[in-house]
Amino acid sequence: MLRKLNRKLQDFFRPKRIAIGKWMWDRKENTDRNVDMGKVKKILVLRYDGKIGDMVINTLMFRELKKAYPDVKIGVVTRGVNRQIIENNPHIDEIYEYKKNTKNLKKLASYIAEENYDLLIDFSEMLRVKQMMFINLCKAKQNLGINKIEWKLFDVSVEYHVKNKHITDRYREVLKVLGIENPELNYEIYLTDDQENFGKNFRNNIKESCLVSFNPYGASKYRTFNAEKIKEIAQKVLVDKKNAIAFIFPPDKLVEIEEISKDLSSDRLYINKNINSVLDSASIIKYSDLLISPDTSIVHIGVALNKEMIAVYRSDKGTGELNSVVWGPNSERARVIYSEPNFEEGEEADINNFEFKL
Repeated sequence: MLRKLNRKLQDFFRPKRIAIGKWMWDRKENTDRNVDMGKVKKILVLRYDGKIGDMVINTLMFRELKKAYPDVKIGVVTRGVNRQIIENNPHIDEIYEYKKNTKNLKKLASYIAEENYDLLIDFSEMLRVKQMMFINLCKAKQNLGINKIEWKLFDVSVEYHVKNKHITDRYREVLKVLGIENPELNYEIYLTDDQENFGKNFRNNIKESCLVSFNPYGASKYRTFNAEKIKEIAQKVLVDKKNAIAFIFPPDKLVEIEEISKDLSSDRLYINKNINSVLDSASIIKYSDLLISPDTSIVHIGVALNKEMIAVYRSDKGTGELNSVVWGPNSERARVIYSEPNFEEGEEADINNFEFKL
C-alpha cells in the first residue's frame, strides 16, 4: 500500500520538478542545428543511467565513430558497474565517473568544460533535473539529444518516434546525422588476458561437453526467476548427461545459488565463487556453449560474444509497449521465450509464468 502511494506521489511531483529544472537549466546560446564533423575533434557521450545493457549496445557507437573519424577523441560519462563494460574498449579515450551528488556533478562538469568538447551526445528519453544541470555545465559547443526539438539546451535533435524497431535502429539514425551511413550494428565486449583466462580456466575444469551458462537474475524481482523456476530449468537442462550448468550471478546472490544447488543435488552444477564483476561473468559466458537469461543486460553481453542463447522476456500483451521488440536480443543465435502476463493493477508482470523447453 505504501509503495503504491509513494509511486503515485512520485508521478505527481515528477512533472513539476522537471518543469522547474527546465526553467533553470534549459538554456544555451545555440550554435548550429547541423553537425559539421569536419570541425569536431572531441565527442562526449553521456551514458549515466547505469543500465548495463544500454552500455553494451552503445559500444557499436564508439566503434563506428572511431572507424569513420579515427582522430576524434571520444569521452564517455558513466557510473557504477557500467564502467566495467567499457574499461578495456580501445575506441574510448577517456572515461568520466558520474556520481549523483550535486557537488561532485558540478565538479565533474567543470572539469569536462575545461576539455572543450565540440559535441555532447545524450541518449536520455527523459532528463532529470541533475542531468539537465550537468549537460548545461559541461559547456560543449553543441549538444545532441533524442526528441529534444523543443529544448534550448540541445542544438541538434534527432527526431525518432518509431516504436516497432530494435533500439539499434535509433543508433543508426544518430550515426546518420553524424555522417555515417550503413554502420555495423554489432556490440563488443573486450576482456584483458586475465579476464579471458578467468573463463577459460573455469571451462577447462569442467568435464562435460556442453556448458550452459544460466543467469536467473534480472534488474528487478519481477524480472528474476524464483527458486522453483530456477530448479525447473536446471532439471530440464541436466536431463542430458552431456550438459553441465555454470550459474551466473551477482556476488550478493552466492548464498542463494548455493542453497538452490544443494536442493538440485547434481555434480554437474558449477559455481564459481570468485565472480566479482560483470566481466568475470562475461568471460564464463564466452567459454560456454549456451546462455539462458531473463535479464537483457546479460542477453546483450551474450549477443556481443555471439553466443547461442535462450532469452526469456515478459510478453508485451496488454502493456501497450513493445519492450521485447525494442530491447530484444537482435541475434539469429537467440531463441526467445515469452512469459504470459499475470500482473495485478499497479504491479509489474512476473516473468516466471512460462514453460521452459530446451
